[in-house]
Formats: sequence, structure tokens, C-alpha cells
Amino acid sequence: MRAALENFSKMNDDNKVLFLGDMFELGDSSLQEHDAIARLATDLGFSNVVLVGENFKKINCGFSTFGSFEKLKEDFKSIQIPTPSTVLIKGSRGMALERILELL
Repeated sequence: MRAALENFSKMNDDNKVLFLGDMFELGDSSLQEHDAIARLATDLGFSNVVLVGENFKKINCGFSTFGSFEKLKEDFKSIQIPTPSTVLIKGSRGMALERILELL
């Protein structure tokens, strides 16, 4: 996840949107790792960030956060996505975030 964010930050696109889903199988450090990713997104200058999943929901980061994909889907129209945008969708396979493509 860290490498994906760092590489995405180097792209020269004006409008970047991050959709980040929970990272599974992190064990006892799960909340700390989710918090670290949210802080990294801030440090890299991302402002249009959407976090999805129970772990991201538990942290306080100032980004749009949804406890599940279903909650994201219900409120998707509330998210401001500039047109055109370059989008990064990243999360554990179990999050099945490719479903976001249907919403865009």
C-alpha cells in the first residue's frame, strides 16, 4: 500500500483520487498500520481520499470514511470527484474494491 501511494504521488496529474480499502491480516498492528497509511496519504499531499472498511473507520484522519463497500455505495453521490481524475483503487483482495468502477 505504501509503495502504491508513493508511486501514485509522483504522477503529474492534477486531479488524483484515492480509494483505499482495509488491509487484512495485519494482526495486532492493524489499527496502527491503517493510521500510518492515512497519515502517509496526508503527508504526500493527497486531499481527495476515500477510505473503506472497518479498520479505516476506526481511525480519525479527516478523510471520507465508510465502514463497508455497501455504505460507500449508499452515499457515493456525496463524494466530490473532479472530472477528469486519475484514480487509484487499492485494498486487500477480500475488499473487492473493483466494484467501485461500477460507481464511477
